[in-house]
This record gives sequence, C-alpha cells and structure tokens, in this order.
Amino acid sequence: MEADPRTIFDDTLAMALAPLHIDLTDLQRALLWDFRSRVVAANEQFNLTRITAPADFAVKHIADSLSVVAWCRDAGLAVSRVLDIGTGAGVPGIPLAIANPHWQVTAIDGTLKKSRFVSEVASGLPLDNVTAHHARAESWRDIEPFDLVVSKAVGSLQRTIEFSQPHLAPGGRIVSFKTPAIAKDEVTEGRAAARKLRLVRADVFSYELSLGDETLRRSLRIFS
Repeated sequence: MEADPRTIFDDTLAMALAPLHIDLTDLQRALLWDFRSRVVAANEQFNLTRITAPADFAVKHIADSLSVVAWCRDAGLAVSRVLDIGTGAGVPGIPLAIANPHWQVTAIDGTLKKSRFVSEVASGLPLDNVTAHHARAESWRDIEPFDLVVSKAVGSLQRTIEFSQPHLAPGGRIVSFKTPAIAKDEVTEGRAAARKLRLVRADVFSYELSLGDETLRRSLRIFS
C-alpha cells in the first residue's frame, strides 16, 4: 500500500534534515505541510512553482531553505531580522520563519500576486513573524537593516550581492543559494562586486540533501 502524501513529506523531510542536524517539532512539521498545501492550491490559479510533489517540495523547498539555519548555528551567528529577496512562493522566507519563531522575516517580491500570496500564508498559518511586501530590492527600503539577507533564485551572484548590500546591517550577512557547479566567471564577478561594495566573502557552506536515491549537492555563498 502506498504511503499517503503527508507521510511521504514528513519522512523525506526528516531524512534530508538529518545530516544538517535539524529537528522540527510536530507543530513545525504541520505548518510546513500546511504551507505546501497552500502553495499547491494557489498554483492552480497562477504559477508559483513547478516543485509541488510531496517529496520534492520537502527537499528542494523546505530542507534546502533550512540549510541557512544549520549554517547560522554552526557559525554561532545571532539573528533577529531576515530579508528574503525575490521570495516567490515564500521560499526560503516561510520555512525559515516556521523553524525560527524568534526571527522576524520580511519577504519581498516584484510580482504582486506572489507577495500577496505570501502575506495570505502568513495570516492563514498564522505566522506573526512574517511580513510580505510587493517591492523590488533595488528601490525598496525598510526602516531598519537586516542581519541576514537571503535569496534563492534572483539571478547571478553579482546581482544578488548588489541588490542585497543596501539592506545589510553592520556585521550582517548576505546568503545566496547556489550549487557547487557555479561557473567560475559568476564567482569572479560576484567577488568583484563584493569588493566594490566593501564586502568580504565570509564562508561557503556546502551540504548534501537526500531525495530518494538521488543526492543533491548545494552550497551557500555568504558575504559579510
């Protein structure tokens, strides 16, 4: 008998998070499943993501997002305010907010439907530590800067750094999700942009995620 979708989701997520040493509570797992259900429902109205199958969503959207939690823990980094640039379906912002109720997460996206969806998710789950805005990173500013500025799919490393730097608090970190196969030219251009903006490369956090028989290799490119 085939496992039900919720069981597949929970089991796959637990397996993917085990190497990162991240344990979630029952409530957090339930909220993440509810988040996935809302994404699937909204996807019928407009395009949010092509990744909707329970196992794929658990690994590629949730576990991948939570790699930031593992890095912050290992780095001993205290975090209060987080900005998610180009949040799309709410990734990585919503998973980070669920896993870290003490983090205040602001999610922005240049597409009104997407930012509105994230706002509705925050109200519906509910998550009082999430705020969503319809905005573009290059023209929007908040009252206070952020400890972490994260982005999962906004383009090149150079673009990510240039959009993120104006939002960064002193001592804060820019976190860009990449694969180890990132092109050398992209890395070179990213480092050049960082130097121009008086940033330094703080770390490269490499990790692997299990998805069935497949192993996904990922890395976080971090600048301070």
